[in-house]
Amino acid sequence: MRPLGHALAGALASAALVAFGCGAEEARPPVVPPVTVRPVARPEPVRERVDASVGVATHEDTAPTPKPAVPEPLFGATEPSKPGDPHAFRLAASLRSMRATRSGAKILKLLSVVPEVIDARAKTGVDPFADGEWLLVYGGGVRIPGANANVVKHLRSEAELTRANVDAGFEASDAGPGAVRAEIYGVREVLLRPQAGVLALVPADRAVDLGAALSKAIDPGTRPGELARIFLAEPAKVVRFLPGDVVRGLVIVKPATDGGLDLSAEADCPDAASCKATATMLDQLAQKQNSLMVRIVTKNVLGSLTLRADGTKLKASLHAAPDQVDALLNLTRAQLGLPGEDPSDARH
Repeated sequence: MRPLGHALAGALASAALVAFGCGAEEARPPVVPPVTVRPVARPEPVRERVDASVGVATHEDTAPTPKPAVPEPLFGATEPSKPGDPHAFRLAASLRSMRATRSGAKILKLLSVVPEVIDARAKTGVDPFADGEWLLVYGGGVRIPGANANVVKHLRSEAELTRANVDAGFEASDAGPGAVRAEIYGVREVLLRPQAGVLALVPADRAVDLGAALSKAIDPGTRPGELARIFLAEPAKVVRFLPGDVVRGLVIVKPATDGGLDLSAEADCPDAASCKATATMLDQLAQKQNSLMVRIVTKNVLGSLTLRADGTKLKASLHAAPDQVDALLNLTRAQLGLPGEDPSDARH
């Protein structure tokens, strides 16, 4: 699981995380409570229902304990996400749109040569990055796939998936039609086929609920013109130096006219004064981190970084030109021990 999580984080979000905090604490995200963790039983009678839009188990009782709400933008969900909630992480990628762009296609080609992706395609019949239309991941942990709902709309036939599952020796699961117990990407979970063209890797203890939810219409999470959209209820858990009271981090990745990428990010601060102080602190930190060696290795990708406070909103933007995207991808390949870029890709 680690190489895939590192590659995807590096390819889709590393520059975005830099935009807020000048880099993550380390390559691997911190451990946070997984989506499979259930709330402790309450003394009052509890009845459970499933939100059909995302398969989120919610609880109702006569005296609910109020929590401070930190609502997120609509993201295929109908209820707000709060810091500490099990679904405080969302990642959506429009894979079809990425393949149609210069830098997006390079990112997906890198991900497709990760050994775990190659192994998973042999067992499932699907390489999300080569065969997918969109990818949606949501749950309590930033690890990918991790204990999250990992959903891909793909272009392969159902017969190909069935054949691959049989050849892999997967056991059938009672979670739904075509469901199997699978150990892929370093985790043992359940593979669902809730509707034609949709494959989901989900936690075993929520497979039935998620299977029912995913059998309905699914909002893939991105908007027109976007390549990826990432939501973090508590970005300070991932981004170094970001104060803990900065919440609801949202990163959007779009294709740039020069073939590179445009990234924008925003998050909520508790008040305007602290937001301005945080923006100033991060701007100074970015200038300090952008040493001569960093500028050489990254082609000075931080040179386009802007950070500012807009009332209680912390905002950042970054443009990565094609050669800067290539530099970041080359770093990712080197860190993961992946093959170098194919010469034909370099001319794309």
